[in-house]
Amino acid sequence: MRGKVIGKGLPKIDSIAKATGEARYTVDLKLPGMLCGKILRSPIAHGKIKSIDPSRAERLEGVHAVITAKDVPQNRFSFFQWQADKTILCTDRVRYVGDEVAAVAAVDEETATSALDLIDVEYETLPAVFDAEEAVKPGAPLIHEKDKNIAFHVERLFGDPDRAFEECDFVCEDRYVTEQVAHCCMEVSNCVARWDPAGRLTIWVNTQAPHTQRQEVARILGIPARNVRIISSAMGGGFGSKLVMDMKLPIASLLSRRTGRPVKIENSRQEEFSTAKTRYGYTIYVKTGAKRDGRLWAREMKVVGDNGAYNDKGPATLNFSSMMFGTMYNIPNIRYEGTLVYTNKQMGTAFRGFGNPQITFACETQLDLLAEKMGMDPLELRLKNANQPGQVTSCGAEITSCGMTECMEAAARTARWKEKRNQKGLRGIGLANMVHTGAGGRFYGYNAADAFVKLSDDGTVTLITSALDMGQGAHTAMAQIVAEELGVNLGDVNVVSNDTDLTPYDLGAWGSRATFMNGNAALDAARQARQEIVQVAAEMMEADPEEIVLEDGKVSVKGSGERYSFRELADYAVNKRGTPISGRGRFVDRLPPGYTIAEAFAKNIPAFSFGTQVAEVEIDPETGEVKVLRVVAAHETGTTINTTMAEGQIEGSVVQGIGYALMERLVLEEGKVVNDGFLDYKIPTIGDIPEIKTILIETNDPHGPFGAKGIGEPGLVPTAAAIVNAIYDACGVRVRRLPVDRDDLLKRLREKRGGSRAAGA
Repeated sequence: MRGKVIGKGLPKIDSIAKATGEARYTVDLKLPGMLCGKILRSPIAHGKIKSIDPSRAERLEGVHAVITAKDVPQNRFSFFQWQADKTILCTDRVRYVGDEVAAVAAVDEETATSALDLIDVEYETLPAVFDAEEAVKPGAPLIHEKDKNIAFHVERLFGDPDRAFEECDFVCEDRYVTEQVAHCCMEVSNCVARWDPAGRLTIWVNTQAPHTQRQEVARILGIPARNVRIISSAMGGGFGSKLVMDMKLPIASLLSRRTGRPVKIENSRQEEFSTAKTRYGYTIYVKTGAKRDGRLWAREMKVVGDNGAYNDKGPATLNFSSMMFGTMYNIPNIRYEGTLVYTNKQMGTAFRGFGNPQITFACETQLDLLAEKMGMDPLELRLKNANQPGQVTSCGAEITSCGMTECMEAAARTARWKEKRNQKGLRGIGLANMVHTGAGGRFYGYNAADAFVKLSDDGTVTLITSALDMGQGAHTAMAQIVAEELGVNLGDVNVVSNDTDLTPYDLGAWGSRATFMNGNAALDAARQARQEIVQVAAEMMEADPEEIVLEDGKVSVKGSGERYSFRELADYAVNKRGTPISGRGRFVDRLPPGYTIAEAFAKNIPAFSFGTQVAEVEIDPETGEVKVLRVVAAHETGTTINTTMAEGQIEGSVVQGIGYALMERLVLEEGKVVNDGFLDYKIPTIGDIPEIKTILIETNDPHGPFGAKGIGEPGLVPTAAAIVNAIYDACGVRVRRLPVDRDDLLKRLREKRGGSRAAGA
């Protein structure tokens, strides 16, 4: 769909504020009397706390408070409360390097840091385990008071995979490994907490989910949720890292209550790398079988997920992996088994793609192997098995809209797939597909959003929404939806958001849900406001409501040259009619009949997004370095709300995917992250970014606002698989571990040169 505002490449409404430095982030916040909070963290991966003596720190001039476990509530916390295993501060045991042991509040950062050095803690070191597969073996050190280091287990079964594999003409079976990686947000995790004299707590924090974090803070502090207010300011990146509360929030809150002053806690970049939550590392065993005619007939997967020391989003991540695994290509016989395992490492959490990049890397790499075994072009195999619109897959997923075939055809055509396959000179081309949610999920058993629209006396429109903008442009998309419906310019729409005292309850910005969920609510609110505008205009101009036209911020009667501005309309509504104009909108994603989170499986996704990426690479025969020359990314967006923002989301995702494929991993020595800065933890820089050609495939989802779906996450999902498939096309070396190890690639490349395939010939 193309409208006057929808489908245009308009600048973000906050672009000037961010470009000029006017935008205010939580790290910019300074309150009168504010203290600096710092956290003392465990230096060992696993051990008992034998004693803590804070007395020397308490005597340091400038220190206002020191707290240890004895000073804080002992409520345990996790995102899923039934998995709660984390206290605010460690009581008698630490489980990873970085575990929170004590905290201080002081007049400035220097004093707070000095005070940490004066807290005496005596540890007894315990054996630790850092590998998830090792952690489930008999005799492994137990990290919690459980008989095994298993945090969560899930199994899915559809059809009869055992019999189906016997019926297959071709079968591939492999093991793939992905590592823990960091989110690398430009703005580190931070917060400011303040108690007012009435006993109400306000927290300013760069969060993706203010309302759920409000509940989480109240839960762990043991106070009513009504006593907590969360304000989220501008955000320098989230990618999932700011979805679930971390312990900075209750620690800053408790320090504030103890001192009677606001307290800010801000991660150093080193803390951000070594203690913040990560993408879950997966070890994946996958087996895929096909019939001779190219039909994918059976697939099974076993995932061992590295949970780290405590629970967070792991169960949801493993479940989401199973949903995407079961949905892609609609294979009739599938089995999935996921096990989440405790290790003595920092915790995992949500990360753009939410368990999908890991399994897509494995599945789409293996699909190329299978195609080779079948003597079939990888593109042809994928086209033959593509998901289709209106499809209900064997695992129950309902495909409301789907552009998978169009994505493949467009990407292959643009990348000149057929011409560039099997090039000479260590150049190669590879592709991968993806399916992902384009509308969040129903995992909470509740999926709805509210919004409000009002027409102010100056004729401007204000939208009150819970849509969180972490840089992806959600506020601009919401404003475009309202502007389109009301016939006003984008600049006439103000967006109010981010304060739990002002905005309606919402689940937050995750799962590419904002455009679909909050966008539908905003559209509903705008439609209700439009009805009032039409009614008022009809009275004002003594016309039939059916004849009222809204355009360019004015109302008129069809065929008449008489026009009134929204300001004049608002004035008439308030002063002559006595009724201000507003609209209340709501979107409820109705849960399917009989829905339960555990049993509904793929029905958890209201709308799926599809995409195809083709990567072209070149390999340096002397160093093993992989240079990505070009990525063609064709993704469907339903209806594109903002072409510039959609392309930007895809480009950013591809760049993050290149880092995931070729560079990024946290390197640990005895549980301590040793590459804890951007000098040692490599992410793509401008010199690593290739030409990225984005193609937007429009499919018009029947349930999305103006037919739109989310695009925030999908662009990262297939990138790694496309790159490793291109590496194989370039040099004949199969990669089964991310990130690609340059030394290993070079070694295998040299072995190949001595073998049957003359690399570089």
